[in-house]
Amino acid sequence: MHDRRLGFPGFALVLLVASCQASPDLDAARHSLMEADRAFARSVADRRLEAWVAAFDTAGIQMRPNVPFTPGHGEIRRLMTPDFADTSWRLSWEPQMAFVSASADLGYTLGTYRSARRDSSGQERSGTGKYVTIWRKQADGGWKVVFDGGNPDTPP
Repeated sequence: MHDRRLGFPGFALVLLVASCQASPDLDAARHSLMEADRAFARSVADRRLEAWVAAFDTAGIQMRPNVPFTPGHGEIRRLMTPDFADTSWRLSWEPQMAFVSASADLGYTLGTYRSARRDSSGQERSGTGKYVTIWRKQADGGWKVVFDGGNPDTPP
């Protein structure tokens, strides 16, 4: 009868192979996440509300002042429609840093944003702030937003 036990050399080989399995390249994942956030900003500048909603995971949540947390594209569309309906309103942002989990399937970006719109007299009113966006890696390797929130800078 054949002995099926691995013994020490076999066990060591299994451990070696397991430890050599490809671990995620965290630098590449961070770079990919920064690029996803920049692409999100470009897309929103071009396609506005539709691009905003499409960037979110189906269970994504957007944090807004005085609004309960409610996940989903429908709620995100409802929250953002008034802003995007104002054709003078512009939102731009730039990620400053990205962090990813050890498994490289979840991460977040931190950055700064600027919003501007024209008031009834035609004067541009603008504001700046900071944001955090949490992302989940998708099966296709792309990223989707699972949470987005920000806070305005205090006016001078």
